[in-house]
Amino acid sequence: MAEAARRQGTDATVLPYERACVEEEVECGPGQLLGIVMPTHGFTSPWPIIRFALGLPRGRGTHAFVAPTRGSFRIGRVCIPGSECTAAYLIALILWLRGYSVRGVRGIDMPLNWMALFPGLHPKNVEVIRSRAQGQVSAFMDSVLSGSRCFRWGTFGHLLFGLLLMPISVMYLLLGRFYLSKLFFANFRCNGCGLCVENCPKGVLRMWGKDPGRPYWTYSCESCMRCMGYCPEQAVEAGHSVGVILYYVTMVPMSTCALNLLDDSIPWLANLKGTGAEWILQYPYVLFSMFLAYWILTHLIRIPLINRAFTYTTLTHLYRRYHEPDTALRDIKVRKDSPR
Repeated sequence: MAEAARRQGTDATVLPYERACVEEEVECGPGQLLGIVMPTHGFTSPWPIIRFALGLPRGRGTHAFVAPTRGSFRIGRVCIPGSECTAAYLIALILWLRGYSVRGVRGIDMPLNWMALFPGLHPKNVEVIRSRAQGQVSAFMDSVLSGSRCFRWGTFGHLLFGLLLMPISVMYLLLGRFYLSKLFFANFRCNGCGLCVENCPKGVLRMWGKDPGRPYWTYSCESCMRCMGYCPEQAVEAGHSVGVILYYVTMVPMSTCALNLLDDSIPWLANLKGTGAEWILQYPYVLFSMFLAYWILTHLIRIPLINRAFTYTTLTHLYRRYHEPDTALRDIKVRKDSPR
């Protein structure tokens, strides 16, 4: 997108999310064009991007565009497009409410890379999908930079699909992202280099334990997959066996048993079963039990035999790892002298 702008004689700066947050370099005013490019996650915009958009200065006549990337894959010679759902128009709505003139929205098909559930695509398929994305980007930017408004009818179809999936998006923001953040662990290949901690876009990984220590994923992790994609030892795993344990501890049947025990001493709780109030009561239990179970697992996983047991019972140990081929860590990392 920046290259397309420069070809037309427009100055363009690519500002990674983490630098935009800490350096406050976003300029607003007449003659400025702001583009927000982000991944689609949980069938909507990632929570950090929602917060970022809400925290932007008033638009004051600034033009804007929104371009969420969406996971695409290829079957044979056919590229299957992804869906940005509500990601594009949610951010566009926030920008409009903050005084920006939104010129357009466009979902961009990029290689599916949610490696917690799917292996990275074959390099040939990655090349084909990225090549198609270049065409999508060029056409979109030509319209935006010419001053035209670019709202494709197809994006409204994705919006409708996203509205139908809105309950899932809300549950993801309230609970799912916390659950996914607790699937990560470092396998026996980890040498404690700390590269994942140093380059976490939100600064939410911690080195824990005796030297050299191992990474610990906090509740603020958004499952962006940078640690998994760039780990030189391929030591970062998203544990499917860990997920089964966490699901059992937090969902079935312990939370129900806890409420049943309380029914005997607090009779009015029985009237809350099957209502939204029951879910509100269970929410803190789920978060606390997830934290406690993950804390115990983090200690146990330092035992080599247990670490190997979890490592060999997760499919990510077999998955092809992926990160955007032309992007190095130096292109996206926060400057060390920048405050968090």
